[in-house]
Amino acid sequence: MQDVQFDFAGKNFIVVGASSGMGKQIALELSQVGANVLCLARRVEVMEQMKTLQGEGKIIPAFVDVTAAASKDWDAIIKNFVGEYGKINGGVYTAGITGLTAFRSWNEDLAKKITDTSYWGMLKFLQSATKKRFSVDGASFVAFSSNAAYLATQGLMIYSSIKSAVQVAVKAVAREIAQYRQRVNTVSPGWVKTEMTDNYSAEFGVPKGAEKTFLLGEGTADKVSGTVLFLLSDRADWITGTDILVDGGQILGAM
Repeated sequence: MQDVQFDFAGKNFIVVGASSGMGKQIALELSQVGANVLCLARRVEVMEQMKTLQGEGKIIPAFVDVTAAASKDWDAIIKNFVGEYGKINGGVYTAGITGLTAFRSWNEDLAKKITDTSYWGMLKFLQSATKKRFSVDGASFVAFSSNAAYLATQGLMIYSSIKSAVQVAVKAVAREIAQYRQRVNTVSPGWVKTEMTDNYSAEFGVPKGAEKTFLLGEGTADKVSGTVLFLLSDRADWITGTDILVDGGQILGAM
C-alpha cells in the first residue's frame, strides 16, 4: 500500500493520451480510487482492455486524434461525457511524440506533428475542458512538459522547444481561469520507461551518457503519476501556473 492515499469517488476526469505510458497509468490509478475517467486516444481497443483493471470508478474509452480535432470536436466529446456523468473535476493532457530534430537537419513534417500533438492539441483541449458548462469551479488540470525543456538536449531541438512553450502557455492559461478557482500546472518528467521511449531507444538508442544522470535510477510511469494525482486533488488547491520536475535527479546528475 502506498503511503499517500487519494479518494476521488464520484469525481470525473479526462485523460488525453490514455492508451499507453503515463496517460494509461494515470487513468488506471484515477479509476482505482473511485473516479470516472474519460480516456481519450486513437487506440480505443487498448483502452477497452484497461476496463479489466479499473477500480471503483469507471474507464470510459473514446477516440480522438489530437492532431486533427478542432474545438467543436473537443466540445462534442466532452459534452457527451458530461451529459452522462456530470461536470468534470479536471483533466490531464499527456499526449506527445518525440523524434530527432537536429538544428541543421530537422524534418519539417515531424516538427509539425510534435507541435500539433504536444502544444496545439493541449491548448484546444484546455479551451474546451475549462468551459463553465463542462467543468466545476475549482477544477484542476495538468499538462505534460518534460525536463528536456530545461536540458535542451542535442538533437531534440523542436521537442525541447515545444515542451518549454507548453510551460509558458499553461502559465498564461492559469491567469485566465483563476477567476473560477480553476487551476492548471505542468509536470516535467525525465527519461521514463514507456512505449514511446522504448520506440525511441530502439531507433536511436538512449541519449548518450543519459544513464549516468539517473541519480535515483530509471523512471517508470508510477514514479510520475503520484505527483499528477496530488495536483488534481484538493490538497493542491493553492498551486497553479507552476511546473514540477519529476525526473529522479536527472537534471542534477547532468550538471
